[in-house]
Amino acid sequence: MSEAQSIGPLDEARKRVRQLRAKADPAQQAQLDAIMDLLDRAARRGEGEDAEALRARLDEVIQTTARFTSLMVHEIRIPLTSIKGYTDMLAKHIAGPLNEMQQQFADTIRSNVGRMESLVTDVSDASKLYAGRIRLDPKLDLYKNIAQQVQKDLAERAAERQQTLVFETPDGLPLLNVDGERLALVLRKLVANAIQYTPEGGQITVRAEAVDGRLKVSVIDTGIGMSAEDQAHIGERFWRSEDERVREVKGHGLGLAIAIGLIELMGGEFFFSSELNKGSTFGFVLPAAG
Repeated sequence: MSEAQSIGPLDEARKRVRQLRAKADPAQQAQLDAIMDLLDRAARRGEGEDAEALRARLDEVIQTTARFTSLMVHEIRIPLTSIKGYTDMLAKHIAGPLNEMQQQFADTIRSNVGRMESLVTDVSDASKLYAGRIRLDPKLDLYKNIAQQVQKDLAERAAERQQTLVFETPDGLPLLNVDGERLALVLRKLVANAIQYTPEGGQITVRAEAVDGRLKVSVIDTGIGMSAEDQAHIGERFWRSEDERVREVKGHGLGLAIAIGLIELMGGEFFFSSELNKGSTFGFVLPAAG
């Protein structure tokens, strides 16, 4: 491999860090500066430092960033919990009746607090995955149980968009040894993503099948699909397409990254296919219980 080829990925990484830094707040900029310093030193062959020392330093930065994120998530959750509690009491008229406009205000606050809670949880999960700090709790479980819960959780959301949500869960699927809560999160992310980017009246099919003794799950939608250029970014944290139809939907670009990270942590494989204006398929394959 030529020198130009070997440092190409480093140059790309440095470029992306600079782009992130331009949009970051001061605290995040300090973390990104530390990462950029490591990348600069690696590009200069470490100026005498061996690869092991650089890896140790990079791991230290990653772990420090994860601890900082964990602290910020904790501090944000405290006021969010308080806001949610008081708003719930207002909405339930515990402090007295509300007029129509006041009720609308309370409902708007509750909705936005829910969005903030979701974002905070996703940021926490993404940070833990990146730092290797998520620990799974695998147990013997049936995919059928997990699928039923996810279907129950998201049926109303699909109905609001007049979409048909179909779960194809045949008998005879492999028994799994997985963290059921985490697998449910993965499936929920994929189905919610399909609902978001499928127009009203469309269909989402969640198809499970046994393939070579493993479980294969495909989430198939009739949505807007993705261009080949956008598909190259699947799995990148905080990335969202510039497609106007995507920008119309509220999101923060973490759902797929978290789903992919969790599936890989479970020893599974993630897959996808998509065609612009014709829909997408996102799914995973998991090993059966040994």
